[in-house]
Amino acid sequence: METDIPLREIMVREVVKGDIDLDVKEAAKMMKKYDVDSIIVLNNGEPVGIVTQGDIISELVSKDTTPSTVKLKDVMTTPLIAASSNDRLSDTVKKMAAEKIRKLPILEDGKLVGIVADVDILSVSSQMNSILAELIEMHVEREILEAGSEGEGVGQGICEKCGSFSHYLVMNDGLMVCETCKEELEMEGE
Repeated sequence: METDIPLREIMVREVVKGDIDLDVKEAAKMMKKYDVDSIIVLNNGEPVGIVTQGDIISELVSKDTTPSTVKLKDVMTTPLIAASSNDRLSDTVKKMAAEKIRKLPILEDGKLVGIVADVDILSVSSQMNSILAELIEMHVEREILEAGSEGEGVGQGICEKCGSFSHYLVMNDGLMVCETCKEELEMEGE
């Protein structure tokens, strides 16, 4: 995973937010409407806390409290743990792990500019893994082409003729084959 990228490159800029005096029922409706599992709590336009679906479940549902009677300020997690859009991904992952949080609001000059979630980080990691796999495949193909003449060994892998794993593959008739299939191909060619 590329760990030196700034958060501004992966943060989600559209953040669902609600006033500190908004009731939990309305906040939950907003979360459902925008298909998110958290809402940033604002006090006079300044971010001061966060409420997640987990907070709603643990604070209201488990206690059989009516959501329309509870304000965000009563269930929010505060103080708000946040980061800057210039913070590096590697530092952010460590911070989120240390604080045991899955969502990290991004602030610039005290203003909310985005949010990064654990799933955003996983998405970047997945993309990086796909790119890395493609680069490795290109490198292996280049090594095969540079290996030179037919019959020169190139290492282990899956035989392209019989499909079995072999610790020693060779190029024969444009195929990467095991020793057994190489011999069969040579006998067929005679």
